[in-house]
Amino acid sequence: MDGYAISEVAERTGFSASALRFYEQSGLVRPARTPAGYRSYDEDDIELLAFIGRAKGFGLSLDEITEVLSLLDADDCAPVQDRLRHLVQVKIVDAQHRMAALVGFTAELQRVAAALTGNTPDGPCDDTCGCTTEPDLSAAPGIAPSPEPSGAADQPIACTLGAERLDDRLADWQAVLAEAMTREPIDHGARARFAPDVDVAALAALARAEQDCCRFFTFVLTIDTDGVALEVTGPPDAEPIIAALVGAAA
Repeated sequence: MDGYAISEVAERTGFSASALRFYEQSGLVRPARTPAGYRSYDEDDIELLAFIGRAKGFGLSLDEITEVLSLLDADDCAPVQDRLRHLVQVKIVDAQHRMAALVGFTAELQRVAAALTGNTPDGPCDDTCGCTTEPDLSAAPGIAPSPEPSGAADQPIACTLGAERLDDRLADWQAVLAEAMTREPIDHGARARFAPDVDVAALAALARAEQDCCRFFTFVLTIDTDGVALEVTGPPDAEPIIAALVGAAA
């Protein structure tokens, strides 16, 4: 069977022709050449490009993809799987840190938004309106804090934990969830299952601490004959955060 032209490969793989040429220049794919000098891809090249696309979806860099491709050449799955597992775990940790930073930033924006509705003076902006400076609500007569919503579903998707403590909290979650036997998506959240001998007090303490700063979470801890399960749920906007935290993709 004749090989595939670069336009056909672009259509089959979703990569642009310029991306395919870049991968060739980088040494990731080495298509043959026709007598006329045109690129000619075979099925092995297509499979390799499919792997590259999947690895890019994991967030792997070009250097990381090159490293894994060198392992593929040995026709031994174990080293490839081990290296991919490590690289993906690193990406998970990085994504969790970025998620925490984003939640913290969202909390700050929501605080500012609330301040901008506290008082509108007659005339120029002053130190109570929040437009140009941090508002001094004590100087605004009649302004009282709004009552907090009573339900988790009514809570803003924001974390009140200081940025300097987010990394430590994520490390606590990673340590606890490393003991999970399974992690699975459920309606509005995720569930992690643990062995019967897991430290239930530690799980409960972490859930309590997290609920204090992220009130949009709801935690349910179940102990039965199957072991221990921790369910984390929240409103729809929080579900991607829960999936990233618990590591249970839908």
